[in-house]
Amino acid sequence: MDTDSHPSIELLSDLTSLWWQIAIVFFLVGDLVTTFAGFQLRQVVEAGPLAAWLVNTHGATLIIPLKLGVVAAFYGLYRVVPRPHCIGVPLGLAALGLLVTIWNGAVIVAALF
Repeated sequence: MDTDSHPSIELLSDLTSLWWQIAIVFFLVGDLVTTFAGFQLRQVVEAGPLAAWLVNTHGATLIIPLKLGVVAAFYGLYRVVPRPHCIGVPLGLAALGLLVTIWNGAVIVAALF
């Protein structure tokens, strides 16, 4: 079966720029905003051991260039992976970003109550 002609693949492919926009909104902006908002509360700390070490050693602003680097690396991956499989890159970032943003928001809400 030729997956390029399958309607669902074509629909996903046609919406590639939307997937990238959602990935940027949630993986980059949403995660950064909720992370920095959480850091304003005493009850909230970075849970990941590597991220916690980086934040404690180099400061929270290091997260910004790291996130930009991750997005750039995944965009590079998107460019080299053949179509239609490359659509999974922005879809994965968008899904992960949405989950992380929701998780951070839940942590913030729990810390406030």
